[in-house]
Amino acid sequence: MQIRKIGRIQILQGVRVQRARIAQSSRRSELQRLAAAFLAVGILLQPAQSEAETAESKSELIRELLTIVGVVGMAEQMRDQQSVVELMRMQPSYHEMMEFATSEQVDLSETDRQLLLARLEDFDAFAERYQALFTERLNFSTIIEAVYPPLYDKYFSEAELRQMVAFYRTPAGRKSIEVMPSLMQEAGHAVEAAVWPLSIGLIQEIVAEERAKLAE
Repeated sequence: MQIRKIGRIQILQGVRVQRARIAQSSRRSELQRLAAAFLAVGILLQPAQSEAETAESKSELIRELLTIVGVVGMAEQMRDQQSVVELMRMQPSYHEMMEFATSEQVDLSETDRQLLLARLEDFDAFAERYQALFTERLNFSTIIEAVYPPLYDKYFSEAELRQMVAFYRTPAGRKSIEVMPSLMQEAGHAVEAAVWPLSIGLIQEIVAEERAKLAE
């Protein structure tokens, strides 16, 4: 009887120990799960922060590069050049444009519309007024900020931007910035001089072809 009692006690003690071990193991498992969860959250959050920092770093590099190469400081020059480009685009069809623009003035009589067209006849006078308004109304710095950074971000990695900034800060890089406008202009003239004789020859050939067709 006593042996059986001792046996039951040992069994009960063994059960308690086992339960304690299970409880301890359960707590360890729970702690491990919590640690894993916190680690997972940390892993998820870390790239977002790193990406934000990388984006900011890249944006700063792009701004620095645009400043070094002179794009930011050339806003006024680029604005003036763009106004000339727009006027050159308008000139061939200027009178047709004015015809259309005045036809939109539906409250004008035809007589008054013709008088308005007469006042708009002089393209040079129109161009002078257009350039004055273009200069007054257009903030080209804002356009540069909107156009250039996204393009540099699209086509260059951060590492490449760092290399470009480093290069343009060297004497060779600074010289390339200084001479590039003149170099490109001279190259353009040289290409034009090389292509022009071919263009003249092609024009003459086409005229000769069409003349031959007249004789058929």
